[in-house]
Amino acid sequence: MHMESHEVFCAVVEYGSVTKAALALHMTQSTASRHLQALEDEYGGLLCERSALGLTLTPLGRALYPYSCDLVNCHARSKEELLRLRQEGGDIVVGATLTIGEYVLPGILGKVRKCHPNADIRMRISNTAGILEDLQRHRIDIALVEGVIHQPGELRVTCWRMDELVLVCGQDHPFAACGEIHLRDLQGQPLLMREEGSGTREVTEMALENAGFLPPVPVAMELGSIQAIKSAIEAGLGIAFLSKLTIEEECASRRLIEVPLRDFHITRNLFIVERPERYAKWIVKSFLQFLQSASA
Repeated sequence: MHMESHEVFCAVVEYGSVTKAALALHMTQSTASRHLQALEDEYGGLLCERSALGLTLTPLGRALYPYSCDLVNCHARSKEELLRLRQEGGDIVVGATLTIGEYVLPGILGKVRKCHPNADIRMRISNTAGILEDLQRHRIDIALVEGVIHQPGELRVTCWRMDELVLVCGQDHPFAACGEIHLRDLQGQPLLMREEGSGTREVTEMALENAGFLPPVPVAMELGSIQAIKSAIEAGLGIAFLSKLTIEEECASRRLIEVPLRDFHITRNLFIVERPERYAKWIVKSFLQFLQSASA
């Protein structure tokens, strides 16, 4: 069934001729005739009879006409409703890793909400592995992750912005008063890390191993959130490599101290990950524009 054929049929009945219907629908008479013929072929009989007095409906045409009108009207209303959703809102589920979800996204989502007040906006936060699984299983519409992305498969990966990981200690730690230190000074220090599957952990371990810090990297404690690691550092339980995005407030108040390392730096990319969609949600496209503006 082709919706345009029903539109032609309804117009022919309304205007009383194929010629006038074609003019109203901005198509040629031959095109309108083909649509009417296609509908007659589909339903197996003539819908209209032409005579010197004009065009009249056959019994088959009279039976079909109200249903065709309903189809055309429902199709028009559905397009109007979808246009309204595109203009006013829709729904989006954003997946993000902890660093991005807790420290970067809230401000961006606030701008999206202001622009689309009727939109249903939700966010899921997990580690990189969990967020990518959510994306592949269609639990989220778009993912923002840090670290290394293994086997993206059909996923589309775009570099979004850069981030730096720095060494952080508590204010009473000996490193707090040392100024710059060497990587070898970390030997024997209790190092706090996120859980396996965390992008922050994977990037840190790779950077330390590439710099000659003997693998496996000794981990004194695994903690499941950035805030838990920061609290543990403040309590004197160890030191950690954390994103600069996550420690601005604590460093400003001197509750945490950034420790410079000579000739050793950890940088990483933050990525936008998408499923290739034939018909992407309009609000997802709008959200991507906000992300690109935030990275500029």
